[in-house]
Amino acid sequence: MVETITPVVHGGRGRWGRALALHMLGATATAALFGAAVAGLGRALGAPWGRAGLLALAAAAALYALGELRVLAIPIPQLRRQVPDWWRTFFGHDLAAALYGAGLGVGFLTYLANGTLVVVALAALASGSPAIGAAIVAPFGLFRGLGAVTAYASETPEASRMLVDRLVTAPERPRRLVNAATLAAVAIAACAGGLRLAAGGWWQLAAAAVAITFGWAAGSKIVGRRGWRRTLRAHELPAWLERTTFPVVPAAEALVPALVVAGRPRAAAAWAVALIAGFSIETLRVRRRTGPRVPCGCFGGRGDVGVPALLTRNLVIAGLATAVLFGTRSEATALPLGMPAASDLVPFALALGSGAAATLVVWRATAWLGRGRAA
Repeated sequence: MVETITPVVHGGRGRWGRALALHMLGATATAALFGAAVAGLGRALGAPWGRAGLLALAAAAALYALGELRVLAIPIPQLRRQVPDWWRTFFGHDLAAALYGAGLGVGFLTYLANGTLVVVALAALASGSPAIGAAIVAPFGLFRGLGAVTAYASETPEASRMLVDRLVTAPERPRRLVNAATLAAVAIAACAGGLRLAAGGWWQLAAAAVAITFGWAAGSKIVGRRGWRRTLRAHELPAWLERTTFPVVPAAEALVPALVVAGRPRAAAAWAVALIAGFSIETLRVRRRTGPRVPCGCFGGRGDVGVPALLTRNLVIAGLATAVLFGTRSEATALPLGMPAASDLVPFALALGSGAAATLVVWRATAWLGRGRAA
């Protein structure tokens, strides 16, 4: 993508400098909006979660640090879509540069080489403050957009091609070591901060994790309807049951986060356990026909998943839900949803506005990215 924002493409360093500034602005703005929206989601789920939240952040940072060192294979959630090349011919150079930056700012829509953004997004989520979330994630977009500075000397097509070759063949080890050291520092700082806080927040964090898990599962089925339908067909259900299951399953999954946000985490946990039990029974049924791997449409997946891995994942989610179910004494103590206090009106309004803006950006970017992929 860096070869599209070069002096040779924009007709000189003057115009390129303007395009670079717009590119960085687009990346920073969408990253800030995304951070504010994620923090607003965390606020709706009861963040900040005190010691539990910081220790969970420390654990995530440590895991991704080990992933950078190739000690563990840690998955990185991402759509793996390229920014469409047709943008620079359909739009003007300056607008295309800003749109390229906007596509990069959300991060998870494109390719991610490391898990740094995952940890940054978790920090924004755990903060529960849209302003803090925007401030945490905005630098990610800024530095990602700043990568186009490497094209400063690309004033000829040949120089541009040589730049791409150098970037492709650049050694990964130094970058991985820097990322690992940064993530390790985050893990140490979060752990130290968490240990200074009073104990608690674990069941609230578990409720939030269950809500996000089922919200993600439902959303991926709604957005990827074709993939979800293919998965159902691979299960070879009776026609009437397939037609019923197609809309009912994502609606049933969406009920879990809705109950948590509404202040009913125990009801959400009980419903989550029931869904997990049903999914596990269906997995075992399909295994008798397909063997050790079964078609799975969870979380936007398009392939087959090993039965042991799938059942282990179900067991972990059920364990979190069980912790919520028995960790709360009454619904009165659970994440009440009410009108914000006067001191919360500004962050509340920012969360709503940024959430709406981020939703619009993601929707349009997904549509544009899809058009670019089909072109």
